[in-house]
Amino acid sequence: MKNNQLLVESRNTGKTTYLFNEIGKLVSDGFGIIVLDSATEHEDKSLLKKVINNYTDSVIIDMRDEKQVVLGNITIKDFIKGFMNYFPFNDIVKNKDKIICFDLSFFLEKGHEVYEKTNDIKQYCHYRNLYNNLSQQIVLSLILMEKCSIIKNKIVVMDEIEFPVIDYNISNLQNNLKFLAAVHPENAFGTFYVIFDKIKFKIYQKRKD
Repeated sequence: MKNNQLLVESRNTGKTTYLFNEIGKLVSDGFGIIVLDSATEHEDKSLLKKVINNYTDSVIIDMRDEKQVVLGNITIKDFIKGFMNYFPFNDIVKNKDKIICFDLSFFLEKGHEVYEKTNDIKQYCHYRNLYNNLSQQIVLSLILMEKCSIIKNKIVVMDEIEFPVIDYNISNLQNNLKFLAAVHPENAFGTFYVIFDKIKFKIYQKRKD
């Protein structure tokens, strides 16, 4: 895989199946895999669950502590200076020889839950922003860790991960770490996705979810 690749398709078109099949090929080619997934529906069909159920050397990291989401409170420049002190640096170091699966669904679900109970759009946006900033924080940490040779020979596979729209594109910091992602069209506008190459995708499996 030469460049970051992005698959933009609507629901029930086989995106998750495509990503899972690509993971099998990448593993066979000797790459280490890091998965980011935010599936809140059909959990049994999520990429994260598929990976956990099929690869014994996989581990789930599920972060729910708002205080550990520091992007949004500090600048990207400050995060870069001290990234070893922030989530998920230690978790990656401890599990770098495994397939690491980040479950990012908590803040998404929390936002929907709060909105359904209170109709408070401000609280909904608060949790949505936490989720977007957490996505960016994990990816930025991975980019910096690879740049510093802390992790090597990894491919990051992301299923339905949203990123914020900001002034700085963290992909400018990339060295050799590559990303493969799939999103719905409405979630493809995060700044990080701007330079991804679009995948030409043949809908080969319709799902009835």
